[in-house]
Amino acid sequence: MNGKSWMARPAAFFAGDPSPMAAHGAVAVIGLGRFGGSLARELTAHGVDVIGIDIDEGLIAEYSDELAFVSRADSTDEAVLRQLGVNEVDRVVIAIGSDLQASILTASKLLKLGNKHIWAKAISEPHAEILHQLGATNVVRPENDMGTRLAHLIRGHISDFLPIDADFVLARTTPPVRVADVPLASVGVRSRYGVTVVAFKRKTSQYWDIGDPDVTLYADDEILIAGHPKKVEAFSELDKDDDN
Repeated sequence: MNGKSWMARPAAFFAGDPSPMAAHGAVAVIGLGRFGGSLARELTAHGVDVIGIDIDEGLIAEYSDELAFVSRADSTDEAVLRQLGVNEVDRVVIAIGSDLQASILTASKLLKLGNKHIWAKAISEPHAEILHQLGATNVVRPENDMGTRLAHLIRGHISDFLPIDADFVLARTTPPVRVADVPLASVGVRSRYGVTVVAFKRKTSQYWDIGDPDVTLYADDEILIAGHPKKVEAFSELDKDDDN
């Protein structure tokens, strides 16, 4: 167990303004397998103190010198969670792998303890549905999400793809020829194609800028576009349509 105080060095959770985390302290990550361990390391790299909990003694030994506090414990035991102070932590991640019973029981105990900001990993749709029914609003499916993202990347028109919701995504691509070399306002991208050019980056620059209506895009720029997945995909393939 690492003796460092886990309330001493809060920072931003995932991304955003660090000030909210400064008021609340550490993040508890329950389950230090591939997903949970990677998440814990990333949070630590961003200055967040992480309480790592796992039933596997080997994983506890592996992370004992990396995380602010680690403990080998049964997360399905409410008394144990209280002893570890998890009920006082503002944000908890349930990153338990294939043990569905442990994942569901842990979520139930955390909700009973009053933890409101819970992120839970689900390995299947039924698992996700049960977690939602219990009251865990932030349910993630890493394998499913990565598969969705990769499907768009493999097609070759999009270099990065971020689902925000079922009907809204952000994608990184290049400007189709038909919208290049003229101001965005004269193209009517949003009204014609149903997407919004959020930002752009010149080939000669390392910085992104806002996609204002008076901006002129060029073929070697990179752009971030937002909209419905099908419309984003269709917009990224406009040059393909021109070739046919």
